[in-house]
Amino acid sequence: MLIILTLTLPLNANLAFATTGNQTNTTNSTPTPNNTTVSNNATTQNISTLSTAKVANNTVSTVKVTNTTASTTTVNNTTSSTKDIAAGSPTTTSTVTKTIKVLIYSGVYTAEDCVTGLETALKYDNANNAIPGVSFTYATSTVINSATLAGYNVLIMPGGDGGSLYLGSSSISGTAIKNFVANGGGYLGICAGAYAGANYVSGDYYGWGVAPDVDAKPVGYVGNLTMKFTSAAQQILGSSGTITISHYNGPAMYVTGGNAIILATYADDHTGYEGYADIVGDYYGKGRSVLMGSHPELTPQYPKLIAEMVTWAANISTTTTSAGTVTLSQVDNAANTVNNFINTNNRLPNYVTINNQQITMPEFLNILTTGVLDANSGSSTSIPVKNVNSAAKPSGTFKAGTLTKTEYLTVAKSVNSFIATNGRAPNYATTPLGQVSFSSLIHMFSMVLTYYLNHGTLPSSITP
Repeated sequence: MLIILTLTLPLNANLAFATTGNQTNTTNSTPTPNNTTVSNNATTQNISTLSTAKVANNTVSTVKVTNTTASTTTVNNTTSSTKDIAAGSPTTTSTVTKTIKVLIYSGVYTAEDCVTGLETALKYDNANNAIPGVSFTYATSTVINSATLAGYNVLIMPGGDGGSLYLGSSSISGTAIKNFVANGGGYLGICAGAYAGANYVSGDYYGWGVAPDVDAKPVGYVGNLTMKFTSAAQQILGSSGTITISHYNGPAMYVTGGNAIILATYADDHTGYEGYADIVGDYYGKGRSVLMGSHPELTPQYPKLIAEMVTWAANISTTTTSAGTVTLSQVDNAANTVNNFINTNNRLPNYVTINNQQITMPEFLNILTTGVLDANSGSSTSIPVKNVNSAAKPSGTFKAGTLTKTEYLTVAKSVNSFIATNGRAPNYATTPLGQVSFSSLIHMFSMVLTYYLNHGTLPSSITP
């Protein structure tokens, strides 16, 4: 007897469920994730690496899985503004810690309490394991040049007397900073450091441009204000909600194009620019930059937010393992857990624990697609855990339709190949039903392996 179970999935802008099928704009109708070149001459969009999420579709999706029944598990969900956990199948494994080396400018024009606050925050982050699997070493320098930057992963330019003063300081080499970021270094600019790092401060001056797609408006406000994290911050930083934060005339920023993404906005009008960006992420050459107008290092202090921004700027994957394997059975259970977490919380978890390994969502997508392909072929080979960077700029919309098993297997192959080639998750996979975003790909393949867990076979079709 044919049984069709309809699952209603309320999805927010990050998790609009899409389905996958044959690629449009290709010579052989193979689905292709965005920003990749494939042998079938697929036409793709080229977007530089950036981990964030922007999905226009905010509708509720109903998913039909052919010949399936629903099952549930308990998700170990630790609720906070910065981290949520989906528990997988724990056993024993070894872990490693990655170290991010941070240099903090402490010379002329800096504010001493800003420098001290950053040191205090990073000490707290280390002591409290703020980013699992990541530790921070840091030093201060009164001079910034190519010699002092050598050996560091991230430069922090803190708050101070003004961005224009940083630009004109003989103690700071703008050329060295630009070369540092262009060659793969990270930049975190706070307040004055954000002004200096931006492309242009409206009506006043050009910055170093290590955030080339970010312009700034000068602000005259001192005091606390409210700041709201965007959906992108949940993907990049693991932060969500609205917080109260200290502000000392930091910039109101806006994105002019490229791959820059707004991570937080001013939630009130104290600055005169409600809705403008307080935190923005961008790319310069091979490196990453984060600009922030307010002061997370002052009171009230947000050490974990600082750790998250530094970690993203350093382009460090936050999984606790750099290697290891998981079994298909463990992946199936983790997929079921993530699927239930999404249905309950209307978003992705920040990571899922499999075999005592904290697997980030980009890494989990690689494991999911491998697991689907292995399940189809009957392979029982252990699945390697690989470091996978975040999607550059996830987005996607879709239309109603049905995907066959052949179609979603083709998507799995395409996504798997893209990750192997590029070392990061795709922004989306293009199908006849539309563009399936990074988040929706995880949801879809988690649904597929949940079915496999319950029935020992892959579903014959899924319908949004």
